[in-house]
Amino acid sequence: MSGHLNGVQAKCKEKNNSIMYVHCYAHCLNLVLVDSICEKSNSKGKQNRLIFNFLGTVQFIYNFIESSPMRHSTLEKVAKETGDKLHTLKSCSNTRWACRAEAVKAIMNNYEVLIIAIENICENCSVPEMRAKGIGLLYQLKTFDFIFGMHMMNPILMLILKVSTLLQEPNLNLVLVMKNVNSLRSTLDSMRNDDSEYKQMFDRSVILCKKHDIAIPDRNYRKVSTRLDSNSSNQAFFNTKFDELKITVFYPLLDNLLSGIDLRFKQDTFDLVDAMACMLNMNLSQNTTKILSTFSKVSEEDLITELKLLKNYKNAMQLNGASGKSIYEWIDWLKTTGNSTVYTCVFKTLKMFTIIPVTSCTCERVFSKLTIVKSKLRSTMSQERLESLLLLFT
Repeated sequence: MSGHLNGVQAKCKEKNNSIMYVHCYAHCLNLVLVDSICEKSNSKGKQNRLIFNFLGTVQFIYNFIESSPMRHSTLEKVAKETGDKLHTLKSCSNTRWACRAEAVKAIMNNYEVLIIAIENICENCSVPEMRAKGIGLLYQLKTFDFIFGMHMMNPILMLILKVSTLLQEPNLNLVLVMKNVNSLRSTLDSMRNDDSEYKQMFDRSVILCKKHDIAIPDRNYRKVSTRLDSNSSNQAFFNTKFDELKITVFYPLLDNLLSGIDLRFKQDTFDLVDAMACMLNMNLSQNTTKILSTFSKVSEEDLITELKLLKNYKNAMQLNGASGKSIYEWIDWLKTTGNSTVYTCVFKTLKMFTIIPVTSCTCERVFSKLTIVKSKLRSTMSQERLESLLLLFT
């Protein structure tokens, strides 16, 4: 669909070469997360195997507990006896990966309750298969890799979930989107460059392991021929487990996220967004006005003239700021003061910028609900009635 040769994008540009293709930003962020974790998309293969296995265990916990009312009641009973607040377990969505933050957060808050509940289930279970699954799940929960993955993924997924939720808002502007995406990238970059963030994750993992008497594994060793090196102290890749996980798990994950953001969010609209932000801040340049005039098909000279006048307009100076809200404030101000007929080039540029879609989530939700409205018992429904019901339903 997004192919620049034979995709829908190319076919539409054959009819009108001035239109801009915008890949849904919420979907782009989801793909960034998928590419950074899923091995099928990862050219380096097994470097994120720890995180890949951790997310699989999270889903297995949900399936094991929630597939049986008795096992779920056991979990509630243990939470009530211990006095802990039980957080609802969430399934890992196959399409909305950002929502896995809620699943990981629920496991993290219910960790001690889950351990006791699964132990009780294994003791009282009369089905051999379920008991074997419970023992295997208990073994996974009591590994250092799982605990470390839980403490590492929780803050990262919460950051992505927050931005992903914002990108699905119906009244969202491209300027605001790019600001939040850049903010997410800066936050991940600071986590990558600041060892204190990683140290806190590792220390919390060690504390939880000591609390539950979970062994912390030693660093991995390699086998080197004695003809090359006879010193046994040189047989390890890393000095400590702290360094090993930082270099093999933490750094690759953040590097993949950062490179994915740079790759996925480089679209045709990137230069336009920067130009619009400069215009709202009244930072005029030849390149900015050229991009905006080409986009809105207005005279570059007229646009420069109007922006110079607005820059020194007394009441307009209060609206400076490159936020999504300020764009609509500019449009409302031009309408209410009657200046929309005076500053026609600026008014047209602002209006055309607001109609560029940021996300296709609303359209996708309609298609998801289509099968609910038009079922097999309503197969003869007319198009007009279907549209009216969908309008009410969404």
